[in-house]
Amino acid sequence: MTISNEDIVFQNLMNKILLVAMEDGKITDDELAILKQVKLDINTLRERIQKVEIDISIKESDVKKLDKFSKDLLQNAYDISKSDHIITSDERKMINTLIKALVN
Repeated sequence: MTISNEDIVFQNLMNKILLVAMEDGKITDDELAILKQVKLDINTLRERIQKVEIDISIKESDVKKLDKFSKDLLQNAYDISKSDHIITSDERKMINTLIKALVN
């Protein structure tokens, strides 16, 4: 099995937010929920990228769909973090890490 550039990028993203979650030596239920949701969202994104790659002519609408997906990924993480009406500093750092990774 070959490792693609996308695999490396996605693994780096997961590693970054995992490190943020572990900064204080513990992973809370909300942090774990964010990690699980981001992993699910990344797997969905991988499937969408594969579909786009199958069609050699990438359309602008496909790019817009991937952009919307990035926004959805962030919104999902935010929704999980605020589900208990408290966004901890670790959760905020995780979301900021996601933002930085998706912007670059």
